[in-house]
Amino acid sequence: MIKKITTFAVILGICFILALTPGSAQITLDQCIELGKKNNPSLQKTVLEKNLDRPASMAAWGQFLPRITTGYSIGQSKFYNPTFLNPDGSVATFPLSDSLETDTGWVYYEIPVPEGKRRNSNWYLRVDETIFDGGQNYFNLKNSQITKRIRDNNLIYQEFALRAQVTAAYASTVAAERTLDLFLKVVEQRRLQLSLARTRFETGSVTRRDVLQAEVDLGRSLSDSLTAILNVNRSFENLNILIGLPLDTTYDLANLPMLFKPEWNADSLVQLAVERRADLVSTQLSLDINRNDLYTARGSYLPFLTASYIHSRSEQSGANTSFTVTPRNRYSEVGLTVSWTLFDRFTRSLRNQEAAVNRRQAELSANELALEIERQVRAASDRLISLYNQSEVAAQNSRYAEETLKFEQDRYRLGSATVIELGVAQVSFIQAKTDQITLETEFYIALGELESATGIILRKSLER
Repeated sequence: MIKKITTFAVILGICFILALTPGSAQITLDQCIELGKKNNPSLQKTVLEKNLDRPASMAAWGQFLPRITTGYSIGQSKFYNPTFLNPDGSVATFPLSDSLETDTGWVYYEIPVPEGKRRNSNWYLRVDETIFDGGQNYFNLKNSQITKRIRDNNLIYQEFALRAQVTAAYASTVAAERTLDLFLKVVEQRRLQLSLARTRFETGSVTRRDVLQAEVDLGRSLSDSLTAILNVNRSFENLNILIGLPLDTTYDLANLPMLFKPEWNADSLVQLAVERRADLVSTQLSLDINRNDLYTARGSYLPFLTASYIHSRSEQSGANTSFTVTPRNRYSEVGLTVSWTLFDRFTRSLRNQEAAVNRRQAELSANELALEIERQVRAASDRLISLYNQSEVAAQNSRYAEETLKFEQDRYRLGSATVIELGVAQVSFIQAKTDQITLETEFYIALGELESATGIILRKSLER
């Protein structure tokens, strides 16, 4: 039931998005990215970590406050002592008979076995405060604030990674749909080609071979179309996984805009990436945490100063007296303790060295990541420019291939071209169109990778 409600809510969200775009029944790339930010499970795991910000901050500040504990207890004891020790060391038992001389004579009496019950009521209040701990609480507070910023940057980094993934899946899905349209178009062409071949065969203009070849070409086109349909379904499933929709959800995707010539300067992009890449910022922030950990380790050589206050009340009573929440016996204690570890068998020295090594390793990791970011940005930028140039060539080849196909089709209708020549033109046309679709798709995939590499949104919108 919950799954159905969730699915309905997601679909309702899509309908709401579509309603915001009058005259359009298509989902754009930017809308898919927004859906991914709201529904993607991996990203939501990172979002959930933000719920730790406030508790972690309160816990860090709380270390400066005193620890207060209180308790209340009641107890009941029962005793039965039938023996006792005589002065000469012998053991005597109760009941014990004895006599006492009075003015009126001797009085004989018996001492029974001592037994009874006791009840005890007690409560206490204890307050402990660390006045100085070598700076541990102070640096823990600073680390808590830095950790919050690291969580923020981790979320930003995950969003850019998701943005690149959704862009790749969206572009691949659009490409799969364009490829399917291409193959369906070729199927229609080859149906007409088969019809024409049969007509010309009946009139004796061509041989039986032309008819058979046309049937083979049509069969191949139908097979290609079935494969393209399967690719469209798989592409939609991959996209739905990323944006958090049920796998079988289908919808219309807006076409990607025309390609544009990248005019960004690689050096400027590298500089911006080093300044803004969220994972590099997080790594640099971790250097501050390592530095604070080093200071904390050094602070362990200093003395600790703590204060305490204890107040308790207790009361004992007999078995016939009820327990009480207001005992009358009172006890109070105030303490101030200074502790200084003079020698701990080199443990502090090890912790200091470990902190120093961790800080140096973090510095090397930051430098290594900065170089890797520069490599990623330059590689993505060069690839994007190369794909744009290749796409220009592919678009020109596609136009030439389409003109060639039309020319061969006209020749075949007039009987001046063979079915083999027409088939070659069709294969060239399919290959040219496929190359164009592939390169345009890879262009936008590379654009998403460049955005992820720089940590910058290089396009405000890809809507037509």
